[in-house]
Amino acid sequence: MKHFFFRGVSMMDLLSVRQDKILLFDFYGSLLTEKQRAIFEMRTVDDLSLTEIGKEFGVTPQAVVDIVKRTYAKLEKYEKNLGLVKKYKTQEQTLEEIETVLGKLEGLGWTEINSWAGEIRESLDKLVSYGI
Repeated sequence: MKHFFFRGVSMMDLLSVRQDKILLFDFYGSLLTEKQRAIFEMRTVDDLSLTEIGKEFGVTPQAVVDIVKRTYAKLEKYEKNLGLVKKYKTQEQTLEEIETVLGKLEGLGWTEINSWAGEIRESLDKLVSYGI
C-alpha cells in the first residue's frame, strides 16, 4: 500500500485528524457562537478555502485561520472537560468487540449458543437504539 505525504504527514493521518475535528464539532458545535460554528463548519466540514470563507464574512484569510484555531481549541477544551467523544469512541469499540465475539459464537452452530447470542444481540440493539 502506497502512503502519500503532505508536509511530512501521511494523508491517512490528515484524514484522521479531520474526522476527529468533525466528531468534536458534531458533539460540541452547538456550544459555539453562530459565527464560530459557521466558519469552523465551512473550513473543516465543507473544506472551503480561507479566501472563500473570508469573503463570506468580510474578514481576511488570516482572521479565518485565527477563528478556526481558537474554535478548535475551544472544542478540545470541551472534550477535555466532558469527555463525550472519548466515551462515544469507547462504546463504539466495545460494541464492535461484542459483535465479533457474537459472530464467532454463532459460527459454532450450536443451537443453544445461537439462541443466547441472539438474545445478547437483541439487548445490544436496544442499547444502541437508546444511544448507549
